[in-house]
Amino acid sequence: MQDEKTFTPHAELGWQAWDEYSPEAEFCRFAGMLQRMLGPAVVVETGVGVGRLTGYLDRDACTYLGFEADPAWRRPPADPHQPTPTPLVMAEADLIVLDSAPGFRFKEIAMWAEHGKKGSVVLVHDAGNGHGPDTLHAQIGRACATTNQPGMFLRNPRGGWLAVHQ
Repeated sequence: MQDEKTFTPHAELGWQAWDEYSPEAEFCRFAGMLQRMLGPAVVVETGVGVGRLTGYLDRDACTYLGFEADPAWRRPPADPHQPTPTPLVMAEADLIVLDSAPGFRFKEIAMWAEHGKKGSVVLVHDAGNGHGPDTLHAQIGRACATTNQPGMFLRNPRGGWLAVHQ
């Protein structure tokens, strides 16, 4: 673990991170607490990678569906064949955590907005928090904002978005 300032210079001191790719440790803990509080029957996670966030989820308490876009990182608990959820999977999920590769994440945000189950909750990582307007983080934040689904931006260093499908 390192201080997030190593990877996000404008971060406040005290946020912890493993590396420049994995979500902040506090974001991972938040996702786990959110699952515990919501008690979803079906949880979808994208961008499983090495499982940093996955380790905070209680996969025994739900039907867990994990996805990883990069074949080099695609191993259990991620689906071995599918890099991203289908619209049907989005329509069945109660909690969706999106942290996939950017090209996939933009599509996943739009897919949740169009096909997500009413009342489902989405948590998107890297949605910007003090990042310049041309950064990937700001672009992901704009993609979240254009869904027309009610949500809020989170103040973790890399930014996040939490929303409920209407």
